[in-house]
Amino acid sequence: MRRGLLELCIIIVVIIGIHAERVIHSGSIEGSVYPSNFTPSVVAVRGNDSVKAVSNDGHFGMRVQPGVWKVIFAMKEPNSGSVEKNVLVSEGERVDLGEIKLAE
Repeated sequence: MRRGLLELCIIIVVIIGIHAERVIHSGSIEGSVYPSNFTPSVVAVRGNDSVKAVSNDGHFGMRVQPGVWKVIFAMKEPNSGSVEKNVLVSEGERVDLGEIKLAE
């Protein structure tokens, strides 16, 4: 019984360590969207990997792995345009895109 409990604790510590390692070696992309009432979805794409964030009162943020990401701001209305930006994220870096203006 004690050995099984010890093995379970070791597995939990290893899993926590793996997740902590990913957080330490990741970066983030942040910014705001104007006008905020469009509530666009914000998607970052790199190869086969993608991360999606929803604009909250115009502000968005997402944690990503280091590399070059294509950030796409797409409005929910059909036939409305989208805005794309290429962003280089380094390990531990917080990239602030500032205010992104979408066509009204």
